[in-house]
Amino acid sequence: MSTVLQVVLGVSIATVTVFLVMLLIQARRTAASVQRFAESAALDLHQVAQDVHEVRMRVEEVSDLAKGTLGEDSLLTQVIAGIIRGLPGPFGRWSASGRFFETLLTGIQSALHLFRGRAPERPKEESHE
Repeated sequence: MSTVLQVVLGVSIATVTVFLVMLLIQARRTAASVQRFAESAALDLHQVAQDVHEVRMRVEEVSDLAKGTLGEDSLLTQVIAGIIRGLPGPFGRWSASGRFFETLLTGIQSALHLFRGRAPERPKEESHE
């Protein structure tokens, strides 16, 4: 009986060894796949970071443009502000109608100045170093 036990024990050890070797080979393949995936994800993340940076720069440019446009009083905003300030005049007290006509006259003058047009300003030339 001892020979049968030795054969069974030998076959068991051989089977376990084969399965362990196959498991290690599969673990190695999985680790290589995970590494390739991590490298690919890193490249994709780098590209996304560049895109987000570019979008941020464009948003800053647009916000600066909007600040420059809306920050300074233009003739059109003066006309609109004059009309809005003058609207309550005829509907309120009659003593305020003088202010209404003054505001309306200022708005009309600003509108005429706007539509007459000004000579366009030349852009400043940048110095190239």
